[in-house]
Amino acid sequence: MANLRIGGLASGLDTATLIGDMMRAQRIPVDKLKQQKQTLEWQRDAYRDMNLQLTAFRDMTLNMRLQSSFLTKVTTSSNSSKVAATAIATAGNGTYTLSKVTQLATSATNTSSSGVSKDSNNKISSTGKLYEISDRFQEGAFEWKDTGTGINEKVSVTRAGKEFNLKKLGTSTVENVNSVSVSGQAYTVVDNIDDLDSSQNQVFIDQKTGKMTFSQTIAADSTIDINYTAVHKDNISISSATKEVRLSHVGLTDVSNEITFTWNKKDEDGKDIKDDEGKPVTESETFTRASSPDNLGENEFYVDTETGKVTFGKDLQAGSKAEVSYHHKYFEIELTTHTSKGIVNESFKFDGRDSLTTVTNKINSSNLGINMFYDEHSDKMTMSRTETGDFNSGGKTEIELHGSSFLTNGLKLDENNEKGGENAKFVLNGLETERTSNTFTVNGVTFTVKDKFDADNGDAPVTVSIGNDTQKAIDNIKEFVEKYNELIDNIQGKTREEKYRDFPPLTDEQREGLSDKEVERWEEKAKSGLLRSDQQLNGLLSKMRMDFYTPLSTSSSEYNQLAAIGITTTKNYLEGGKLEINEDKLKEALEKDPEGVFNLFAADGDTPAEQGISRRLRDSVTQTMDSITQRAGNGAKTNSQFTIGKNLDDINKRIATMEARLNQKEQGYWSQFAAMEKQMQKMNEQMNYMMSQFGYTS
Repeated sequence: MANLRIGGLASGLDTATLIGDMMRAQRIPVDKLKQQKQTLEWQRDAYRDMNLQLTAFRDMTLNMRLQSSFLTKVTTSSNSSKVAATAIATAGNGTYTLSKVTQLATSATNTSSSGVSKDSNNKISSTGKLYEISDRFQEGAFEWKDTGTGINEKVSVTRAGKEFNLKKLGTSTVENVNSVSVSGQAYTVVDNIDDLDSSQNQVFIDQKTGKMTFSQTIAADSTIDINYTAVHKDNISISSATKEVRLSHVGLTDVSNEITFTWNKKDEDGKDIKDDEGKPVTESETFTRASSPDNLGENEFYVDTETGKVTFGKDLQAGSKAEVSYHHKYFEIELTTHTSKGIVNESFKFDGRDSLTTVTNKINSSNLGINMFYDEHSDKMTMSRTETGDFNSGGKTEIELHGSSFLTNGLKLDENNEKGGENAKFVLNGLETERTSNTFTVNGVTFTVKDKFDADNGDAPVTVSIGNDTQKAIDNIKEFVEKYNELIDNIQGKTREEKYRDFPPLTDEQREGLSDKEVERWEEKAKSGLLRSDQQLNGLLSKMRMDFYTPLSTSSSEYNQLAAIGITTTKNYLEGGKLEINEDKLKEALEKDPEGVFNLFAADGDTPAEQGISRRLRDSVTQTMDSITQRAGNGAKTNSQFTIGKNLDDINKRIATMEARLNQKEQGYWSQFAAMEKQMQKMNEQMNYMMSQFGYTS
């Protein structure tokens, strides 16, 4: 309402219209500045749009520097159901003959010698907790150990360093460390990491995380041996009154003899009572362990060590918390595999709450390269190497079980029952040889043997032919030329676009007087010719034509310039150097010397004459893009970082200054008219008084 003005009450004049007409002339310089601003914004956007087109073309020049764009190979097998093949770009053309495949590569496998369940009518569950279903396995399946007695762990050092982690600790906490040695050399455990002395064999072990920090760098290929006890601590939170809680583990040992629950004391409104320091006042209650669940006293509890269930003599306080410490039972598995990368050894620790699925998942995801699963129908476990081939020659075991009772007694696996992996055996171009895999590479050609055959016994040999895939190269070059011609069209379209000087950007007042369609048609002409005769773009056209036609000075091939491979400019000079392709000539060049054609586009060098066409074009386009960015910026730059932006900032400042002056001018006009109205009102009042004195009434 502050800008609401009513004029002409005394004079009867249309004050707003009069002032508006006077201000219209005053606003002409501002409108011209706004038109300049709009023109600059359109020009900025036109440059940025051109840079996007140049970016797309520049990206394509990268593809034309890849061997795969020119030197792709096509392979043909006389019997792809028996032998398939692919070839890399650098593979030589030729023919390979496989006269026989006497053996396919297989992986080492081992399967349970009998069912793993004690009773076929009550089979094990692959998802059940092992401690709870241990009686379903055959006798001697589990060799349970106690975390309170000690855990033996070996850490293989693959990379030299000072920090390593215990893998078997899990969510437990290190209780006591009995011994630590590195490749037989004993190390002393210190209580504080700051006590480590680099001149001594010392180690600090974080009890919660199991992180080991040594005083000295441990060399690669060393083995860290550590024996320690571990305690598990469960934090119990009681959300509602109850007499029973369940601990996270089963098969418990050495459970705490006392459990103390604490909670915040509440007032009558259920809010925490706080002491003078603003800390909550707590209450606590201690329960003592009973030997039997029968006739529990109110302050007693009983632990079922098999299931982890804890029963209290009365309801626990809602909101109370307690920590329970205990040891638990576990068993271990150690496996060794022979792989293409050498011997891999890993040991695993499992507790009673783990399932058979947990066991197989851990082993399958390890570095052993094993895939194992339990088949419920046959009630057997099978494990196999993920790699094919024989990596422990002489018929020796490739998956070593190390006498683990769970593997041998529980899962009925026996190293003597292993079917060892075999290598693929074949005759290639008369050479009898073998590979660990059915897929192998020779001179850049990758063969995959799929079935056995023998030409000596009447089977047809398989011939694999390698040749150049000229059609793919032709298609890539055609697409590149098409994109170049499109770019020529777009650049010439902008630099030759008509400039309509009689169609400047519309002012706000002019826009209000036109329909949307009329505004659209007007702005179409107003935006035309913004990049007309642009020196940067015209210079790029000239530079790209030179990039295409300059011969490659470092080439020893006859195909050292574009015309030699059948690519020339069109006869119409008005097209600005567009290219056309003689496909027959291009195909001939690619078949005769694909390397020479590739170098023509992709060669690297210090000077343009030593560089391939794609490299030259990329450099030329990049220079122009950088120049355009300096002028028109991009989405990541502020106005102060490019020329047009600086001009826009300057115009905005000038517009703001002039707008402020116009506001003052307009306010002055209103003040003058208001003063006139006031005086006229006084004159009218005086006239009315005089008329009334003469006896005239209205």
